[in-house]
Amino acid sequence: MAKNNNMKLNYLSMLVMFNLGVIGAVNANETPKDEQEEIETITVTGIQASLVKSMDIKRSSDGVVDAIAAEDIGKFPDQNVAESLQRITGVSIDRSGGEGQLITVRGMGPEFNSVLLNGRTLATTSGGRAFSFDILASELINGADVHKTQSAALQEGAIGATVDISTVKPLDFSGFKAVGSVKGLYDDMTSKLSPQFSGLISNTFNDDSFGVLASFSHYKRESRYDQANTAYYYKTEADLDGQNYGEVYFPQNYDQIAQTETRERNSGTLVLQFKPNKDVTITADALYSDYNVQYRQDVFPMWFETGKVRNPVLDESNTLVKGHFVNSFIETLVRQSDADNTLKAFGLNFDWQINDNWNMSADLNTSKAEHDPGKGWSDVVAGRPGEFTYDRTSGDLVPTMTFENFKEGDVLTAGWASLQGTRVEDEVLEAKLDNNYVVDFGALVDIGFGVHYSDRTLGSTYGETENPLPWIYADNSTRIPLPSDMLWTYDADGFLSGGSGNPTEFWPTLNSDDLFAFLSTEEAISQLDDPDLVRDIFSRAGFGVVDDPTAYEVNEELISLYTDFYFEGEVNQMPWSLVAGVRYVKTDSTSKGNQVALLDLIPSNEKPGEVRAITSDDYVAVSVNHSYSDLLPSLNGRLEITEDLVARLAWSKSLTRPELSEMSPLSSYGDGPTDQLFGSGSNPKLNPFESTNFDFSLEWYYQEGSYAAIAGFTKDVEGYLGSGETDETVTVPGGTFNYKMSRPINEDSTKIEGFELAVQHMFSSLPAPFDGLGVIANMTFVDSESSADEGGEKLPLIGLSDSQNLILFYEKDAFQFRVAYNNRDRFMQSKPRSWRDGHYVDDYKQVDISGSYDINEHFTVFFEGINVTNELYIKNAEYANQTLTVTETGPRYSLGIRGKF
Repeated sequence: MAKNNNMKLNYLSMLVMFNLGVIGAVNANETPKDEQEEIETITVTGIQASLVKSMDIKRSSDGVVDAIAAEDIGKFPDQNVAESLQRITGVSIDRSGGEGQLITVRGMGPEFNSVLLNGRTLATTSGGRAFSFDILASELINGADVHKTQSAALQEGAIGATVDISTVKPLDFSGFKAVGSVKGLYDDMTSKLSPQFSGLISNTFNDDSFGVLASFSHYKRESRYDQANTAYYYKTEADLDGQNYGEVYFPQNYDQIAQTETRERNSGTLVLQFKPNKDVTITADALYSDYNVQYRQDVFPMWFETGKVRNPVLDESNTLVKGHFVNSFIETLVRQSDADNTLKAFGLNFDWQINDNWNMSADLNTSKAEHDPGKGWSDVVAGRPGEFTYDRTSGDLVPTMTFENFKEGDVLTAGWASLQGTRVEDEVLEAKLDNNYVVDFGALVDIGFGVHYSDRTLGSTYGETENPLPWIYADNSTRIPLPSDMLWTYDADGFLSGGSGNPTEFWPTLNSDDLFAFLSTEEAISQLDDPDLVRDIFSRAGFGVVDDPTAYEVNEELISLYTDFYFEGEVNQMPWSLVAGVRYVKTDSTSKGNQVALLDLIPSNEKPGEVRAITSDDYVAVSVNHSYSDLLPSLNGRLEITEDLVARLAWSKSLTRPELSEMSPLSSYGDGPTDQLFGSGSNPKLNPFESTNFDFSLEWYYQEGSYAAIAGFTKDVEGYLGSGETDETVTVPGGTFNYKMSRPINEDSTKIEGFELAVQHMFSSLPAPFDGLGVIANMTFVDSESSADEGGEKLPLIGLSDSQNLILFYEKDAFQFRVAYNNRDRFMQSKPRSWRDGHYVDDYKQVDISGSYDINEHFTVFFEGINVTNELYIKNAEYANQTLTVTETGPRYSLGIRGKF
């Protein structure tokens, strides 16, 4: 640890010395104010201006890049950054509560994509490497570039794409600027209106040599979603009602879930910029975001058991679609949560144009994200004996459930009761030194080189109510009745009204806190079979969250060096450019945790030839180090076939590091026959996924603001994770033993290939008023194959799907309007298991609308509509009739006013 700290201090000391040198150079090269250039800045805003800017970024890039840009200061195209990113060709999103949260690019899931803020890695509360966009307010964002090809200068870590989000800086424009908006957000599922507001103030001083910018955003949404849920269909050959039907697909459960929640986010930025002369710019910035999510789930659960079904009905796929269940329980389940997510980020950047040929940039930044589950989310059950009928024969999305309704005076008894939650901490420290040097050496015109350092620690601590307390009350020989005044009837008015079927809208419910309080009383405890056991647990923690001693953290320290060579020339009067580079990165990881230690293996007295594992009474610390290095070459070529026609060709190697949960140092060792010893664990010595990428594109920029493009790509990924057995030797006092350890290992290869089509057209040649029309259309087609395909069956990659976008917009004078259609085709969410088939998310399409009217040069009224057609999110198993979940989040609308001064 001391060695690592010394390395960090030495590196930071070098950066401080460099910064002091910059300041000294600044003082030595000050330029009189009257010699400084005065530049007049003209800012063009609106839908068309943002699309032109995005197109120009795409056209001028060295690699394959797509971009989105703010339509004006503090005005991003959508309420959520992820929602805007999904309009980009090849980008699709995963939603939480109807809001965009995670992104998939070209079939590569969230963990395979890097998200940067102003070129910096952001800590995240996702618990892994995937960045959760819902913590970032769109009003604070100025634009985002999606790099689909790799270059040496681009930070490594993404096989899919690198998304670089930019924020506004005060010296981007001259003088005083103030922007503010107020709007009301109406959620159709709750019929509630929530206030939202945001603002940005910026000013420059001393002839635009110093600037200050502050921005803030307040977001609140009171929402509800309805869900019909079956966890999975499992394969069984058990007799049903005394008859054997062969292998049957049997649903584990059916739950109706009504979740009401409040999401509240407060975010802000502060940016200071100092430009002592035309060659030096110093920027210091800070970002803060606090995102709180409170929710309550009222659940009507039904648990299915093969031995309790009568009169079963199976369909052609041998799936149970109807049955009467006897000797069961009619239950209610409640989950409540109040979790907080915070993100803090700070950065300091020095940009120095040393001379006409040499530009140097030094950057130091840190960010920290924390997820705090509070007292944990509750999971409580109460019920009464009964029977029910499950019927899915109608073909409706929601099955029909028949049972005896809860009525006044019915007694429910206590069941499962627990609290649980996971604390996540992610902390990142980065330092970068980047250089660009202009040369005149034939076709070589520029050289880029630099060094990047990163230190990241991801920690996860899970906690839950101490066992066996959660199920003691349900397993008591005599069930404990709950006070009647604790219960009431929940009214799920309009439950899943967007889907077909006739679900129940009424079931009993309660408050988790009330149940915990009652079960902690002597009245309840004294009725237990073993009240002293519960009293002993309560003396320590009661119904609280006890941290699991097997918590662990993973630290990664990266040092990378890179160089890029920029070539330019002309062949047959066609300008060309080539960027050839290589990036070297060394990764050192340390995984720490606590586990029960294997002390010895001793011969079994009862079973000759077997050994018995002797383990420690207490948890002991374990730490595993791992190091690896990678060389990542890249080529990005560009040819201007004509003034309007651009061809690109790119080849690169890239990597993505394994997830935190897969790098735990914890293992468990079993006992048994000496020649058949088995154990399991994670794998802190995992290597990264490595991909060889090939891209080509043809882009036609045929008029201002309009283009058409086609792109193709392949990704050959090696080291894709699978679950395998490794031979490991364990030496204990009793001797040396060989174990078969089940761990995630780098064993599979995957190939992804696909192509993209994109068109952006502005109908500027049409007569007024139709010259304000425009259209954006794009689609992505992807396919994959894997060495992990089972039994010769070709399985798709997790998250891989085709996608399509169509956006129609109109902008003329003071009026703007846009309607956006997004579709993501069916994709596999989880692979098959021995006891069940794969799980799939069905086609999902969404329509969003927005519009605005400029009252005058200062004020604009606007409206927004999200998911206006109330599309349902549906998951199913291998067969379409094996519906797993049907979720309705409903539409939401906003109406507001925006001012700009």
